[in-house]
Amino acid sequence: MNEENRRKIEDAGRKSVECRGRGFHCSESVFTAINDTLKITDPSMVRMVTGFHGGGGTHRKEPGINLTEALEAVSSGKDKRSGEELPYTQVGHLCGALASGIVCMGLLYGRRSPTDDLTCVDELCFELHRRFTEEFGEKECHPLREKWIPQWPDHTCETVYRRGAEIAVELILKAPQLAPECFKKAND
Repeated sequence: MNEENRRKIEDAGRKSVECRGRGFHCSESVFTAINDTLKITDPSMVRMVTGFHGGGGTHRKEPGINLTEALEAVSSGKDKRSGEELPYTQVGHLCGALASGIVCMGLLYGRRSPTDDLTCVDELCFELHRRFTEEFGEKECHPLREKWIPQWPDHTCETVYRRGAEIAVELILKAPQLAPECFKKAND
């Protein structure tokens, strides 16, 4: 891999952590970082991935809970209570960082008509899942958080944000080498 591509991969990881620092969650941070690094689409499109954080949504256990504040406290590592103790519950399925990588791949290589070839985007998404799982041993939010947050010094998912963005950008940059069908798509 050339130096420019290595820099893009590192930039995406760094930007995802910066987005986290500004208050974005996993799906938003990774989408924004990849989008900013590769200039995929209008940055306001981050709205379409907001619902992926927490593995697909959150529900207040008690009325009147400010979800934005409560989620920020946990995401920043300030609130270290276990899931059962928190005033909300999360779906906890597919990690938002992984989901946003898939969204970015779809924006770049997805189909425009039902007769378009799926090979490029499918191969990239499959490899993203494989690499993410290889790196973290999980790809769902709830088990990722249970396993890793207590081990990371900052008690946050920033490592997942960073590596999720880096892996997705690396695969996007290598797309034509991973699946020859991606070369045609990149030139559409």
